[in-house]
Amino acid sequence: AGSERTSRTKAEGSRLREAGNINQSLMTLRTCIEVLRENQMCGTNRMVPYRDSKVTHLFKNYFDGEGKVRMVVCVNPKADDYEETMLVMRFAELTQEVEVARPVDRPICSLAAGRRHRNQAFRDELSRRQEERPGGPKDGSVLNQLLDSLPALPACELVDPTDEHILPRLIEVLERRHRIRQMITEQYTRTANTLKSMLQEFDGHLMAKENFIHEQRGKLGEKDKIMVNQKNEMDRLEKKSKMLEYKIDILQKTTNIYEGDKRSLQQELESREQRLNRELSERKRMEARMQGMVSDTKHQWEKECPSFTLFQ
Repeated sequence: AGSERTSRTKAEGSRLREAGNINQSLMTLRTCIEVLRENQMCGTNRMVPYRDSKVTHLFKNYFDGEGKVRMVVCVNPKADDYEETMLVMRFAELTQEVEVARPVDRPICSLAAGRRHRNQAFRDELSRRQEERPGGPKDGSVLNQLLDSLPALPACELVDPTDEHILPRLIEVLERRHRIRQMITEQYTRTANTLKSMLQEFDGHLMAKENFIHEQRGKLGEKDKIMVNQKNEMDRLEKKSKMLEYKIDILQKTTNIYEGDKRSLQQELESREQRLNRELSERKRMEARMQGMVSDTKHQWEKECPSFTLFQ
């Protein structure tokens, strides 16, 4: 895990996201191991980035020397996995060389740091409530109170070998003490199981809240992506709207130019029509004058032609 190639596994969708999260956690684990090794070799005190991943944060106290850590390395002997196998083996070689000094002032416990804190807080609260309880122990401890509640042992000195009363009384008292001890043990077991179930329920609620927060963060990330896409779409539409407005302005200016040309051409056409009308009217007048002159010349010739005939 952490070295496979997605181009070969062909993972998609949720499986691809899960593999990415696993690889990221194991890369954080590798970084923590490398920082621990560097602090060991160089004597530095660099901060180990445990909080960058849930895995490293969960096992932080073990890496700090409060427990034992064992690593199991799985490799595949296939020739196709040579690069992944070499990466894993180098990491394992680096890991086995890391040595962490065990703290002296802290007890070695198998519980995590947060669980130890909650356990100590529970013990303090229990002690406070027992001290505040009426008739409860004020000076002595709970263990002393339990020992005092056990039946007192009778005199165990045998004077007469034929005495048949001391041993039966002693056996009876020891059996009573054994029964009381069993009752206390059962009660302690029930209380411990109750506390364990309460802690498991609390951990379940905490895990559910963390999952809910993780889901909400995922939904928030999706919403952010949707908002970014919508913003990009709005920017694109705004650019397109500005481009269309610019084209509309150009078309409006072109229309105004065409309308001006149309008006000028219409005026020129009207002026030409008026000129043509004037020329037609002038031509008609000229035709009328020519017809008048032709008729006058014809009458004059008619008058002159008879005299000319007579003269011949």
